[in-house]
Order: sequence, then C-alpha cells, then structure tokens
Amino acid sequence: MKTKRTELPSLVGGQPLFLDRYSFGEADKGHSAYIQAGLHADEHPGILVMQHLIIMLKEYENQGSITGKITLVPLANPVGMMQNVLGYWAGRFDLANGENFNRNFPELSLALEKRLLAGETDPAMLIQQSLADTEPMDTVGQMKHLLLSEALKHDLVLDLHCDTDAVLHLYTNRLHTERARKLAHALGASVVFVEDFAGGQPFDEAIFRAWKWFSDRQLLETAAIPFSVTVELRGQTDVSDELAKQDAQAIIDFLISEGLISAQPVAFEKPERVTIFPLEGASHLLAPVSGILAWRKKPGDAVTRGEHIADIVSVSDGQRTDVCSNVNGVMIARPVTKMIRAGQRVALLAGNERLDDREDGELLRHF
Repeated sequence: MKTKRTELPSLVGGQPLFLDRYSFGEADKGHSAYIQAGLHADEHPGILVMQHLIIMLKEYENQGSITGKITLVPLANPVGMMQNVLGYWAGRFDLANGENFNRNFPELSLALEKRLLAGETDPAMLIQQSLADTEPMDTVGQMKHLLLSEALKHDLVLDLHCDTDAVLHLYTNRLHTERARKLAHALGASVVFVEDFAGGQPFDEAIFRAWKWFSDRQLLETAAIPFSVTVELRGQTDVSDELAKQDAQAIIDFLISEGLISAQPVAFEKPERVTIFPLEGASHLLAPVSGILAWRKKPGDAVTRGEHIADIVSVSDGQRTDVCSNVNGVMIARPVTKMIRAGQRVALLAGNERLDDREDGELLRHF
C-alpha cells in the first residue's frame, strides 16, 4: 500500500488541511478504480466502509492478487468535516457561500477545445493539461480540482454517499446502465437511477462529461468512457461495522468481477429486483404545510399515484393534511427528522415516467 498526503490551502492561519490517498497495486498492470467517501461530510456510512476496504485490500495486495490499481480517498472533504455546528456535522453545503459540495466540479470543454486546437491529441494528457489550465485559488476549489484530477485517471469511479433515511440506491449515466445493475446486485440495492444529463456538474457527471467530450468528437470509443457512479449507502443513521463490512465486501466482489482483483468471482446475474428508473421520473415530493410527519409508508415500499403515504399534523390545532404519492413506483428516501416545513422535501419517490416539472440539466436538487 502506498500513501500520499496532499496539503490544501488553509482556510485561516494555523489550520492545516489535507487529502489522504491510499493506492494498491500498479497502474501499468491493467484497469484501475477510484473510490472516495465523505464528499458530503455529513454522510458517514461510506467513511466507515472505506476503513474496511483498506484492511481487505491490504490482504489482497499481500497475496499479490491485485491485478490493476485501486485508489482510495477515505475522506474527500476535510473542509466540510470542520463544519461542526452545535454538535451537528453541517457538511453538505459550504458555510462560506452556501454551495453544495457535490456541485460545480470543473467543466473542461472550453479548455479541452483550446488544447486540442493547439495540437495535443492524447485524451488523458489533454484532460490533465486542461485541469491545470483551470486550477482555482480558493481552498474548496483546489480540493475539488485535486479529487477530479485523480479520479479522471481511472476506468472505474465510485463516489460513496448516503441519503437521509433511505434504501440503498445508485445514480449513473444511461450509457452505464448494465454495469450499474451489476454493482447494485453486488450491494443488494434494488434501485438504480439513470439519466443522460443531470446538470449541476456533480462529481460523477464531471468525470463522465470530460471523457464523453472525446467520444462526441469521435476521438474515443464510447465503450472507453470510464464508469462513474454515485452510491447512496442507505441513510445517515445506517452506520455500523456490520453494514460497513457487508458493503466493503460487495465492492470487493464487484472489483473482482471487473478484473481488478484476482480471486474466485461471484456470479452476477440480472435479477428482476434491481429496477432501473429514469432520473426524469424521480419525484422530490414537497410538503404542502408545516407540522409533524406521521408516516404510512417507509423507504423501499411500493407506492401508487394518489396513494396516501403520510400525514402532516399541525402543531397548533392537530389538523391533519394528507401527503399523497404522485408516481407509481417506490419510496426511496424521507427526512430523518419528523418536523417538516412547508416546501421542504418530504420524500424522494422513484417513478417510471418523466414528470412534467423534470428537465434535463436540472434534475438534481440541493437537498
């Protein structure tokens, strides 16, 4: 195992910040994988999974069984991890400007065009040179730049997150639907969201779009675009050694199936229980009023359009307001806390049909 620590500019004097990277295997042996956790620093299941992955990968490396290169960044957002407000990890948004930490990663198309016109033709070199051309000065910008720079060197990228109170689910581009299905089967996830263009330049899409730029210009085969996927490891409270070991082993099994580890492969079929949903059909159901949530459904339950899934109980007069599903599908996530404000997301539902208010390029919500 090789380790590397990269310092980031301090937010203020006397507060060191750094990113740690762990590498297993050798880059020239074959394919490569990059896995990170904690980009949203209030989402902790993946951070514990990474510690178990380090232990497992050390063993495989000692056995000489790693056939490619595997890179781990166990804590991708040290800035967000510093944002502890009255005992609560406020790590989803940058408190300096309110920006979601998993948005606005570098968009390279203009820099790539300039480099291509200047005569550079190798895609990997073009990407790294274009990143150098767009290197920011601020701490968070440099952090995102470093994460993206490393991830873009790999064939397979897993970004580990979680939702609030949720079932395990995945997000990826439609091009990689079947690989996502295989990963979902390994993890025991029943839902995969796919899209053509989510928008907002989150980490996984920034990787996909950088490489797709070459494919769109017939400079790269579509099959060579790296598989980048966001893995939502259930909810924020689902943190335990039992779950972390289970998820780490599932990721190991997937890496074996991808040829990155030499070991007895697990048979991956295409089970019907892994359902592919269009991200255009994802409903971010909003609370019509404020009050206390009384649920009739839980994450993972099937829902039908018009079905009564919860009540919102007024704290002043006890009046109940129905919350009803607007899709035929599955409840994916709901808030951890039960006090809800009018206009707040009350549930994430997966449906099979595009909703009228869903547009390509604007498919992600910040909460």
